[in-house]
Amino acid sequence: MESLNLVLCSDNNFILPTLTAIDSILRHNAESFFAVFIVTTGFSQKNIETIDFFSKQRKNQAKIEIITANDDILKDCPIKKGDHVSIAAYLRILLPSILPKNINKILYLDGDIICVSSLLDFYNADIASKSCSAIRDERNNDEEIFNRLEYPKDCGYFNSGVILVNLDYWRKNIIQNKTLNYIFSNKEKCLWHDQDALNVTLAGTVDFADFRYNLTQGFLFDKKQLKIDLKYYPKIDCAIKHPCLIHYCATYKPWHIECNSPFKKLWRQSYKKTFGKNCRLQFKNKGIARIKWCIKLILNTLNIKKYADFRKSIVE
Repeated sequence: MESLNLVLCSDNNFILPTLTAIDSILRHNAESFFAVFIVTTGFSQKNIETIDFFSKQRKNQAKIEIITANDDILKDCPIKKGDHVSIAAYLRILLPSILPKNINKILYLDGDIICVSSLLDFYNADIASKSCSAIRDERNNDEEIFNRLEYPKDCGYFNSGVILVNLDYWRKNIIQNKTLNYIFSNKEKCLWHDQDALNVTLAGTVDFADFRYNLTQGFLFDKKQLKIDLKYYPKIDCAIKHPCLIHYCATYKPWHIECNSPFKKLWRQSYKKTFGKNCRLQFKNKGIARIKWCIKLILNTLNIKKYADFRKSIVE
């Protein structure tokens, strides 16, 4: 049986969510065998042992391999103070050169994702003539993005957290070098890191897939806050009812006390199934920031003032 190729990028701070994501995929795609690559710039010995134990328990459904990438080439990629991503976010750009040459298609996923149904239809999509298959971002029709990045808005704007990558295309068209060169020459434009750069580099070559394969947090709240064409609303509503990959891409993750995702319990249940214990919740905010968050919570609860951190979801 031919294996399905899966890759996630992680660092020492994100390994438990990454393994939770992998396990959720295996559980909801039990008839498939996966070749899983975890790309990192380096793991602690403790995390290596955690991955090894996890792998041995699932050896009948997946072969898991750690790839340690040299991140010297990424040292000039912009990470601003306060960003909730690390340099690991840029590792996906290097997939054509660090993955085995015999792999021509692979599904890339961020580590803050869980799978809740089969992803075979998405994985098996024919993208031979495309650079990738991805899902439109919540800001797909945001004029600011296209003005800032200077590419045609009819090309759309995808979220880079889920990408079915045509590695043959990326290698043949030197996408890695083009994307890195764009970043190095346009650091001030790349507000959303590699996502902005990939959208420019791949503009016009992307196959846009169903929203259910990357259901990001913004879609779960008031649609008036979205910057996406009204014609996509019915498809978004359908994705909410029948999700496949739920992406917790907001600042506050399901392991944070501050998280207000309507699907946070799903992630926590998935974590418990993976590790056999409840996730230890923690505050994202520290010090004064935590005090301010608590004050906002009180004011919001008492209906004195409303804050976006506590907005009500449209999910029933």
